[in-house]
Amino acid sequence: MVDMKILKYFLSFENKGKPYLALSLFFFCIHSFAKSYEVINDDGWRVVKKEKGYIIYEKIEKKAGILPLKVTGVINAPLDSIMESLRNVEGQVKWTPDLIIKKTLKDLGPRAAITYSVTDLPWPIYDRSLVLHNELFLDKKRKLLFVVSKTVKFPQTPKTKKTIEAFVGYSNIGFRPINKRKTYVEFTALIDPKGSIPTWIVNFFQQGWPVNFLTSLEKNALKNPKKLRPGLSDMVSQLLDLMKLDQKMFGHLAKQKN
Repeated sequence: MVDMKILKYFLSFENKGKPYLALSLFFFCIHSFAKSYEVINDDGWRVVKKEKGYIIYEKIEKKAGILPLKVTGVINAPLDSIMESLRNVEGQVKWTPDLIIKKTLKDLGPRAAITYSVTDLPWPIYDRSLVLHNELFLDKKRKLLFVVSKTVKFPQTPKTKKTIEAFVGYSNIGFRPINKRKTYVEFTALIDPKGSIPTWIVNFFQQGWPVNFLTSLEKNALKNPKKLRPGLSDMVSQLLDLMKLDQKMFGHLAKQKN
């Protein structure tokens, strides 16, 4: 266990213009410690821990740097409610941990949008902002419906004091229905919170936030079930066709075709 007094000492440097260790709380505030594992898959992913039914992996890289993350598991909520929770951009503030601003900068249709968000972090850490291009993608080979996101430049990005813009190389959240009430999820991401924090500290503390995000997504999807909007409905129906699923079981999704 890491001593919080030591962490807070290093975290105080960001507001003093010395951010080289400050960003550890960016991951620490949403991280819970668990037993480490050393299982390495054929594709280079190492299992580092298991938490709340999810398996968390890190990608083995030859070069030193921030490690890609992967999380797999089952969300105990229906696919349509999950997808609507994610597509309702402004509504994500109500359920996403520590998110204080989320808005659409440019709507690119029912399947894509450029968004801006700000995550609130405890003192003395500066808040983190993101400008992302988000798009739905149906992986026909793997039979997964992805929300694909990455950092983009946008001229009308809001300017906020004491906010550092983080960088998302990629964030791919894939879903596949198991039954009417359960959905398989696969989440891979490469995210740099920016600043001068050593990469080994980033890699250590970044393992917890995906699970917190997915559990909050599950709670919102169950609490606020919604029907799929056009565009989303069409892609989900394509996924069901690819999987050759029982149309009676998934009729609530299949009947919403455009």
